Amino acid sequence: MPRRHHSLAAIVLASTIAATAALTGCGASVMVHRPTDHVVDHAITGLWVDELVRTAQDGDWLLSRSYSGQGDAVVVLTGGEELSHAAMIDVTHRTVIESIGSGVREIPLAQFVDRNRHLIAVRPSGGEVEGRLAVARARSKIGLPFDIGGMAGLGSDSRFYCSELVYWASGLQEQDPYREIVITPGELLKYGAVVYWSGKRDDPQVQRIAAGWAVAHAPPRVAAR
Repeated sequence: MPRRHHSLAAIVLASTIAATAALTGCGASVMVHRPTDHVVDHAITGLWVDELVRTAQDGDWLLSRSYSGQGDAVVVLTGGEELSHAAMIDVTHRTVIESIGSGVREIPLAQFVDRNRHLIAVRPSGGEVEGRLAVARARSKIGLPFDIGGMAGLGSDSRFYCSELVYWASGLQEQDPYREIVITPGELLKYGAVVYWSGKRDDPQVQRIAAGWAVAHAPPRVAAR
């Protein structure tokens, strides 16, 4: 597949991202921190899952900022929005398909949402693959290893890193043969429309809204006899 010529600086940057991510692993972020009120923190996760199920469609991308050290590395070394990861949502089954260090996998939507500081849902445009088919394409790659070489510009058809997986599954790679050699989560914003923004987990307004949501969705109390 033909690709645009890339400068040495761009390849060095991509290599640095890959190496730093590998070194930081899954340790906790030193840049962002979760709310200390665990009840409110849990309510925010429930609120965002509810909003995503009502707003997103199968095949939409979820761009996020995690609470991991690897997320810190990606944010520091890439430009644009503060985003460290990309995944694809299956609203029908309330799951997310993603590629992480251990490879491509599918997890519950609530588990994915819970580990992130904020989320953006993007509806990809310009590709030839509709949402359900995009989900099926992404799911067909479950079990494949993470493409650490792809983050350094040395891609492989049998491996995927996070944003590469969703970009490919949506059929955009076939439409954009001269794309950047490495696609970061923030760069995916150029390929679709934002349909949902969560706000930040540590924002007092988000916390107030989540607390109200939790009260409204609390199970009814059983009257004592």
